[in-house]
Amino acid sequence: MFRFQNWYFLLFIPVIIYLFLIKKEKSSLGFSSVKLLKEAGLKETIKHMSGKYLITTALILLCIALARPQLADENYRIKQEGIDIALVLDVSSSMLSVDIKPDRLSAAKETIENFIQKRTNDRLALIIYAGTAYTRIPLTLDHNLIRESLQDVDINSVNQDGTAIGMGISVAINRLKKSEAESKVIILVTDGVNNAGEIDPLTAAALARDMEIRVYTIGVGTDETLIPYQFFGQTRYQRYEAGLDEDLLMEIAERTGARYYRAEDAKELASIFTEIDRLEKSFFDRDNFQHYTELAFVFIMIALVLLLAGIFLDQYYYIRIP
Repeated sequence: MFRFQNWYFLLFIPVIIYLFLIKKEKSSLGFSSVKLLKEAGLKETIKHMSGKYLITTALILLCIALARPQLADENYRIKQEGIDIALVLDVSSSMLSVDIKPDRLSAAKETIENFIQKRTNDRLALIIYAGTAYTRIPLTLDHNLIRESLQDVDINSVNQDGTAIGMGISVAINRLKKSEAESKVIILVTDGVNNAGEIDPLTAAALARDMEIRVYTIGVGTDETLIPYQFFGQTRYQRYEAGLDEDLLMEIAERTGARYYRAEDAKELASIFTEIDRLEKSFFDRDNFQHYTELAFVFIMIALVLLLAGIFLDQYYYIRIP
């Protein structure tokens, strides 16, 4: 298959032909000597040997080059990945625990941001929760928007403390329920026990299962840790025993056909997201246009040779007879 990418440059060719070949010529001819003039007279053959015709041809070839002639290779198909993912992040006060450096929330945000950068073809949503839950960013392909919003998230982003796991899942389901994607996924990060919200986590999990949404659950933190607090302008730490409900998180994941993970440090957390990234690949075929080989360079080189030859013949070889 052959085509011109910028075909409109071809419209200049008739203009060039008219200006250089059809329009009435100037009343002068070029000859290499007076003797030749006497022998040849005003024959058309001498006109056609003029450098003007080489220059005209060169200009036409340049127009063709500007039109970008392309030769297509054979058709091929490619596979692309694309699924809808809701990221559900716990922002309760216990996420400030420092057992994961620099703290649980900061480590989770950094890991999620790295995960977002890998999911170039996916629509992503960001939901945060503590004592209640809300959508921070709805499903979008604008990953820069999600990363910018994620950077601003802290424990004050939700005005009610607690851990409403069921609410977080429910809000995520609400964002995914109208999705037409082949695959729909929720990734929930938490460090606590469900102790707030009006919706039971297992009820939310059942709803997710009915809507064919997989819920990956990630429990973060060690069993004992320290939580910072301010005391007369100074940062102090108090001991805190984690109340992570692993049985619940495991049940949510199993009911929805996903997996539960436990991360006790930043490296484990990053590894978990890497595994989820590997597991959640949804492929679909898409017809792709042919690969095109550019031919403009060939026309440019020929035009350059003709142009130089035409200029040489017109300026140096022929004697201009007024």
